[in-house]
Amino acid sequence: MIKLIRPDKPIELTPEVENQLVKEFKENGNPVWRKKYIVDTLKKMSHEKCCYCEVKLGTQSREMQVEHFLYKDGYPDEVVSWDNLLPSCRQCNSNKGTHDIIKDGEIINPSVDDPREYLYLKQYMIRSKNNDLDSKGRRTVDLLDLNNRSRLVTPRIEIADTMCKKLEDIHEKAIALSKRTDGKQYNKTKILNGIRDILLMAQSDAEYSAFMATIIMTDEDFIETKNILIKLKLWSEELDMLYKNAEVLKLDTNK
Repeated sequence: MIKLIRPDKPIELTPEVENQLVKEFKENGNPVWRKKYIVDTLKKMSHEKCCYCEVKLGTQSREMQVEHFLYKDGYPDEVVSWDNLLPSCRQCNSNKGTHDIIKDGEIINPSVDDPREYLYLKQYMIRSKNNDLDSKGRRTVDLLDLNNRSRLVTPRIEIADTMCKKLEDIHEKAIALSKRTDGKQYNKTKILNGIRDILLMAQSDAEYSAFMATIIMTDEDFIETKNILIKLKLWSEELDMLYKNAEVLKLDTNK
């Protein structure tokens, strides 16, 4: 989960339109929040990912749903209130269900809260810094099932393992390059492109970006490769920009 910046509400969603849509929902129960201008703006806000678990949206099994932070049946007046709408995958939306954040306890709202203040990463698992059952972080992890083994943890591990193998190869090439005394820069392009590709996996628009940013930026091979490139004056402005972007997504690895 990463912090999201909520854009201005769509210009089509005027106060008059909001009142009309709320009335329609109350009278007929129609899914009035599925307007294209609402859906498209929410998807853009979250880089076309679920705001909670960060899976990429779009496939049938990962269809985007408009999530109501204050659930729609309990708070019908907020059914198209812009600040109440979030882009979610079907599973996270179902997991949250009719949880009432006012009566049943708060959870993290990624368009308001910075998840890094509440969550950390331990052994591929998303944990709450405050492990009390009634803490906002613990309630979020448990309610949304953010450590579901088959749906989330296994895919995260598989992506991380593939990345680590690539990084190990890049690291070996970087060490060999640093030891050359003839001035030739064999594998320079492969190293730089490889590091760039790895850092792209830790950008806001990448799947599981907070998880990947944490894994990458705490990996010893990555840290040493970065230091080698800096020493050889090969660490570019582009790599530095990607690194800084990843840095603001990285979770702590302890409480």
